[in-house]
Amino acid sequence: MEKIWEIAPVDHGQVNLLATELDLPKPLAAILLSRGVENRAQAERFFSPSLADLPSPFLMKGMAEAVEVVLQALTRQAPVIVYGDYDVDGTTGAALLFLFLEKIGFSERYGCQPHRFHEGYGLHLEAIRRTVPAGVLERAPLVITVDCGISSRKQVRQLRELGCTVIVTDHHQAPEELPEAEAVLNPWQKGCGFPEKNLAGVGVALYLAMGIRKSLHEQGAYGAGREMPNLKAYLDLVAIGTVADMVEITGINRTLVKAGLEVLSGSVRPGLMELGKVSGLGESGVTCEDIGYRLGPRLNAAGRMGDAGRALELLVTQDPGRARALAQELNNENELRKSVLETMCQEGEIQAQSAVQAGKNGLIIVGEGWHPGVIGIGAARMVERFNRSTLFFALKDGVAKGSGRSVPGVNLHAILQEKHELFTAFGGHEAAVGLTLPAENLPKLEAHFQERLSEIVTETMLAPKVGIAWHDECGGIFDPVFLRGYERLAPFGMGNPEPVFSAQGVPEKPREVGVNHLKFTARFNGAILSGIGFGLAGDFQGLLESGQPLNVAFRLRRNTYHEKTTWQVEAVDFKQLSV
Repeated sequence: MEKIWEIAPVDHGQVNLLATELDLPKPLAAILLSRGVENRAQAERFFSPSLADLPSPFLMKGMAEAVEVVLQALTRQAPVIVYGDYDVDGTTGAALLFLFLEKIGFSERYGCQPHRFHEGYGLHLEAIRRTVPAGVLERAPLVITVDCGISSRKQVRQLRELGCTVIVTDHHQAPEELPEAEAVLNPWQKGCGFPEKNLAGVGVALYLAMGIRKSLHEQGAYGAGREMPNLKAYLDLVAIGTVADMVEITGINRTLVKAGLEVLSGSVRPGLMELGKVSGLGESGVTCEDIGYRLGPRLNAAGRMGDAGRALELLVTQDPGRARALAQELNNENELRKSVLETMCQEGEIQAQSAVQAGKNGLIIVGEGWHPGVIGIGAARMVERFNRSTLFFALKDGVAKGSGRSVPGVNLHAILQEKHELFTAFGGHEAAVGLTLPAENLPKLEAHFQERLSEIVTETMLAPKVGIAWHDECGGIFDPVFLRGYERLAPFGMGNPEPVFSAQGVPEKPREVGVNHLKFTARFNGAILSGIGFGLAGDFQGLLESGQPLNVAFRLRRNTYHEKTTWQVEAVDFKQLSV
């Protein structure tokens, strides 16, 4: 289906004023305005966020109580169990606290994560018993959750009945009734005045460490040769977890990620050094894209394909040999994940095409024996390919375990919540859900899903769209002054998306590389750049072979090879010029 280009409206008066005030090229000023930057002070904070400007950890509700619980446990040298979710956010947050607690003097620490298939998401006593040595739970340990626990009232009560003290740190939407832990840290809980609600789980974990360190410092714990922990050293973990969890890279998160990428680019953490090697990272610094497409998927593969604890061990180990072995294992798991996913998506696409041809407004894709660890990625792939809300199910023993992804304008969670009686498990938010139900209930779900979508979805919503940040008419975005300023817009991510530009150009020498990827050279107003279009060879190679001028939608890419940096274009779409 032909994509609709939505070119962002430009207030040229405002653009000219900001460009003049900041001495910036107009395209850069337009992008800044679209991100809420309207004056010099805001631009300075955007371009150069400072860790010194981070708000106090004690603005977060529950922080004073949480710090007091940790310090009491430290005084009595209680065992500590750091319980993180099995995704990258939970794993990096658990690694951060595991390492920090050692630094401040806890001698007995245990890292624990649930198994995606045996226990599932959330806090599970069974996972702790499986992981932690026998007898630890009888010694009144401190349990700290990371990226989970806010809805685990029963499990928190079980732990406290065993004599544990519990701190819940989480960033998911808080229910009306919170778990009765000694302390709860979650920016979304009622009455929390912390200014950033969109912290990732690893961000909340970092703030707990900040609160603990501040209190220890004020109590005079450091000095006389005792070094205060440098929290900046943990920001590589914060950057990875924040980017991988796809929270907004704005405000505090932008400050943390920008600083974290600098730490990550010079990382001496053995696990990340080895993971970078097997991921094929270059030597020109680590970007959000590297996290999203290289480091994150490999760390996630541990939990998707088996035991997430391997990723946690990779991040905390100081043994280079063990780090090397674990990095290779996660790389192998990621290759397996990609192979399994490819097979599932090929089969799923056949079902999707049939549904689209039948006029369905949403997709329900079902496969017997599919791997449940990658169904979420499968759903996202179908949404990307067909621009329809999708539920992707793996069937086994009469049970359908599913994951859903939505499109703008469709509140997937609300639609499915209307039929909650069909599910044995259900949760999520507007854009993504997880659900489990008896396979026999799938026809009822299908009927409700399609009926509700028919009331919401319009033909315009079904048409795939490309958002264009700036249409370039005179080659300004290829000017070295613009390109130098453009780099300062990073790090890109949710809330600060990488801009897509459009310009008239002449693509030449098209050829297919890899599997359906389009390689070409393009001339734009005198600038000549190499280009790549992932997955576009089948659709556009013939068009490019005509040698005619085209409108090209693209992202800018910097490529560094042998210390030489060149700019390239990554094509998103092509359009013939209007007559």
